[in-house]
Amino acid sequence: MKMSEYRLGFIGFGHMAQIMFHAIDGARIIPRSQVQFIQRDSAKMKRSEQKHLITSTSMERLISTSDILLLCVRPAQAEQALQQIAPLGAGDKMILSILAGVPLSLFQKHLGPQAQVIRVMPNVASAIGQGMTILSARHASVDFREAASMLLAPLGPSLEVPEPLMDAATGLAASSPGFVFKLIQALALQGEKEGLSPKDSLTIAAQVFTGAGQLVAKGGDPIDLMMQIATPGGVTEAGFQVMEKTELAKHFQETVQAAIRKAKQFSEEYK
Repeated sequence: MKMSEYRLGFIGFGHMAQIMFHAIDGARIIPRSQVQFIQRDSAKMKRSEQKHLITSTSMERLISTSDILLLCVRPAQAEQALQQIAPLGAGDKMILSILAGVPLSLFQKHLGPQAQVIRVMPNVASAIGQGMTILSARHASVDFREAASMLLAPLGPSLEVPEPLMDAATGLAASSPGFVFKLIQALALQGEKEGLSPKDSLTIAAQVFTGAGQLVAKGGDPIDLMMQIATPGGVTEAGFQVMEKTELAKHFQETVQAAIRKAKQFSEEYK
């Protein structure tokens, strides 16, 4: 089947589902007329239909007419959602799940061992094609893998990991943008305290993180890069001394670990 012939069905259409839809739609991978969605809240579903100009439908019709289902409900709703779609033939469809902490074993429990499921963990930067998407595709055919790869490409780079590492990847890739936003905000606020305008401070802070990230993404080693700008007795070195004294790196790692623990907690609940 050609990629343009696939029909997509979004089960749940919250913020991340909308980001994925607009990325796919913007890349013109699949005609908008071949995308449907459903939301639990009928009022929200009507507003989404008007805002995003795609068709809402019933769960029965969505599953029967879709080739690929994108499961985008909240993780806490996973069991209920799978119980609902199992009798409707969802086990015979290709399924992309963005549910944090929900293991493949839960899908097999409700949809059968033959179910083709790819776990996907995008992040908010996918909205501008700069996301980092983590996926696990152990239970997927070659055709499904290829289709998923094309659907995810507009979101930004992707990386496949074994399912046992999905929880760690969730903390690193999906949650960490939120932590980086916090750091950007802190940097910008300090700039304001020093007399810069809020706009200029935020522009500087955002570009600092963008530029530093690009240097590493293009092959730069973080330790080498730090050594290049940390002249002994200089300005950057003074900041590093405070970072070491306050154990900033350790506390940041603990922040990420908290997100990973939460993802693992979700996984344990479904075992």
